[in-house]
Amino acid sequence: MAPESTGQQDLRTYLRVFWRWKLLFIAFVVLIPLGAYLIERGKPKVYQASTLMELQDVSQGIGTTGAPIVTGNLAAVARLVTTTPVVDTAAALLREPAGSLVNEVQATADPNTGFLTITATDNDPARAAAIANAFAAALARHQTDRANSVIDEQIASTARQLAATPRSDPGQRVTLSQQIAQLRALKGSTGSGAVVIQAATPPATPVGPKTRRAVELALVIALLLGIGAVLAAENADRRLRTPEDVESLTGWPLLAAIPSSAFSPDHLEDPTDEEAFQMLRGALTYFNVEQQLGSVAVISPVVGDGKTTVAVGLALATARAGKRAILVDADLRRPQVCARLGLAAKAGLGAVLAGERALADVMLDYPLDSPGAGRVTVLPAGPPPPNPAALLASEPMRRIVQELEAQADLVILDSVAALAVSDALPLLRSVSGCVVIARMNRSSRAAIRRLQKMLGSAQGTVLGVVVTGSGGAAGGYAAYHYTENGHRDGALGLLHLRRTRPRTAVDTPSSNGTADDIGSSPSEQPTTQTGTSASPDQPDA
Repeated sequence: MAPESTGQQDLRTYLRVFWRWKLLFIAFVVLIPLGAYLIERGKPKVYQASTLMELQDVSQGIGTTGAPIVTGNLAAVARLVTTTPVVDTAAALLREPAGSLVNEVQATADPNTGFLTITATDNDPARAAAIANAFAAALARHQTDRANSVIDEQIASTARQLAATPRSDPGQRVTLSQQIAQLRALKGSTGSGAVVIQAATPPATPVGPKTRRAVELALVIALLLGIGAVLAAENADRRLRTPEDVESLTGWPLLAAIPSSAFSPDHLEDPTDEEAFQMLRGALTYFNVEQQLGSVAVISPVVGDGKTTVAVGLALATARAGKRAILVDADLRRPQVCARLGLAAKAGLGAVLAGERALADVMLDYPLDSPGAGRVTVLPAGPPPPNPAALLASEPMRRIVQELEAQADLVILDSVAALAVSDALPLLRSVSGCVVIARMNRSSRAAIRRLQKMLGSAQGTVLGVVVTGSGGAAGGYAAYHYTENGHRDGALGLLHLRRTRPRTAVDTPSSNGTADDIGSSPSEQPTTQTGTSASPDQPDA
């Protein structure tokens, strides 16, 4: 999909993309935050309690004043909090298994202040405070035991020096004796390893779960994933979305855009739809001014794109312009023209090609009640023959088209789906050109490319493309209607053509639709043109 040239059009294009995939985008934006909310709401409340400590390390000896030396290696001490000796001591104080406490405690050191913070996390605020205080006491005991062990070693070392000092050196012996006394006094002091500055208390408010933050984060992630999903889906979707897609893909001129309302049961009497087909007739005339158009084949890639609706509407639009149109149902496998117009035929094109009937004997007139209107003549398909492809490729088919061109201003052939069977390709040698039908949001890019290659190989003349199923009326153009006096009128005095015959049984609504319905499945189509009804919810073949 190629955006328009201006920034405003670019924005509209992207907005259309998001609107097209709005359900996918909404699913991401709603479900992911909702899932995060439900997950967070299902989690138990979490409380944190902290103990603040000041550490002193006497492991490096005694200063000149006899006071312990404070070191700055707090990070190493913080790591001791989760070691086995400290955890075992804290578990003994709490009378709980040591394995359940390791993941509930963390310690952080502040080298600027020399403080250590022990934080415990638990679902019970009182237990969180108890765990923090227990680990503080365990760390203090561990530090005290470590300090006492160092002092004991120093006492023993000093005692050995004193024993080795001769009595003839009383001064040295006195000094060593004083050091031993100081070390014993230091060992007896309490809290020499760590001091609790602020004990932990049970917190009043939980620190988790953080439901709001989780939902906000999930919303941001959902928006990013939703945008990515929309872009991925748009790139993976190979269907044609806008008329501009068809033009950029094929290079064919866009003749008209037929709105979705044209495929309703009363489309033959809708003035908006009439305007769309009048635009198609005018586009065929003015886009091909250098070529005399005697006949046009209406071709679609697959069944259901709306080719029969376009063929019928073009024939009626030609008649409304005061000209004679001959509508040929060249779909010998699944004919729908007579069913669409409410006409009954026992024989048709198949019998003429087989030499069983004369051309004039099988042609039918479609009645119009508008003054000054032209004429619509229908050449039905008749019962399906055993060899439709061979009949359409025969020389008699070409002569029939030439004969019909001499009788009418425009001959319109409704053909079979080109990618389904090969019946449509031989018709390209008999007609002046073909009109390709592409249905928005249904026809794929691959199908259009394949049809383009087939038409190029068959050396067919493509007059342009008609898109069906578009959203706007008359292809996005305002429809101007005229009264019988020739004055433009918006609603009243509309000049349009209606059938003069009364409604028959084929026009009566049934459980499957009405006589003007379109797009029925192959099983619902008659083998003869007796005018059965079709489903109104999708275009014809």
